[in-house]
Amino acid sequence: MKIAFFSLFPLEVGGGQAQYFINTSINLMKLFSESEISIITLNEELSKKLKILLSIYYFKNFTKEKDTKEKTKNIVNKLDKIRYIKCSSLKTLKEELNKYDVIYSKNEILEAFIIKFLIGYKNRPPIIFGCHTPIYYPIAKSFHSKVHNFLYNRFVYKYLANGVKKFHVLNYEDEARLGKLFPKRLVVKISNPFDFNEFIQNAEKYKYNFDWDKSKFNILWAGRLTPQKGVDDLINIINALNESKYKKRIIWNIAGDGLERGKILNLEKKWGNVKYFGYIENKYMASIYKQNSLFISTSHWEGFPYNLLEAQSTGLPVLAYNISGCNDILDNKVNGILAEDINQFKGEILNFINGKYSFRDIDKYIAQKFNSDAIYKQLINLFKSVKDKNI
Repeated sequence: MKIAFFSLFPLEVGGGQAQYFINTSINLMKLFSESEISIITLNEELSKKLKILLSIYYFKNFTKEKDTKEKTKNIVNKLDKIRYIKCSSLKTLKEELNKYDVIYSKNEILEAFIIKFLIGYKNRPPIIFGCHTPIYYPIAKSFHSKVHNFLYNRFVYKYLANGVKKFHVLNYEDEARLGKLFPKRLVVKISNPFDFNEFIQNAEKYKYNFDWDKSKFNILWAGRLTPQKGVDDLINIINALNESKYKKRIIWNIAGDGLERGKILNLEKKWGNVKYFGYIENKYMASIYKQNSLFISTSHWEGFPYNLLEAQSTGLPVLAYNISGCNDILDNKVNGILAEDINQFKGEILNFINGKYSFRDIDKYIAQKFNSDAIYKQLINLFKSVKDKNI
């Protein structure tokens, strides 16, 4: 079986989606060697043009963001036998996609629009939409998050995605919402696979060189610096706790890059206990998790957040909002804490600092809950069902 993973933007931009494509294709090839797998994207030049469209839509200049965060050489070496193809035109893209039995694409409006009008569903191999961008944003404060909820949950998305053979969802919320737009038989829930052993091995193999202050309670936040990830909430939380007696007991470690990095740089200048690392290659993250006492996620919406799995794989407890994606991974007070609002979030951090919670064997719990081999078998069955048109 020939499988193509398709995304508009190159893998070098980094992030959870790129990580999913890389890790999933590698492990599928290991477990099912008879498969031929490729990752297909647009090249850097076409991606820059798409960023202009995104800038117009979001009223923010995405062209200022770094085009590459991960090194091409590292990606290609890791992929090994997996082909990585960057297309220079839509014509080339069409030709490449037609060589496969199944196409697995991102589910975003932009991909759906381009497939619908510029590539076409007809005379194309069957397409699966992988819903790594949530269909619904539960904490929709911004104008664009409200627009997102309207577009994805109404006739617009139904029209653009009418032609997709199946939808692969990662959480129960998206499963329910897509089931209302499309026949439920087209919606399949399969969790993201994650190679826990490989990630842990990176902790020793790739150590991040930094002088950690272990006399303090180290709190780690890692992700893209965007409104989605709750940057303003993070700043609110840090200011509130730093204005209390707890300031002397805490070190805030922040890793990531994005349009709101300026806010974090200002925060670092304001407080002496805020350390900003910028973007960090994923291979160093395991060693960083191990140096911290708590991982916090202030995301307002998620599909299936890898950073929660990464943190838990090192035994690090996690505090996050009670939203879809996060609550699919965290069982409240079992392997982490789910907060209902920002005030509870602040209080729970203090509970961690004061030793109220003691979580043991988090790494074993999370590895058992998300058994990778079983998940990969589910994915292969999904691909086969679409290829054989038994839907």
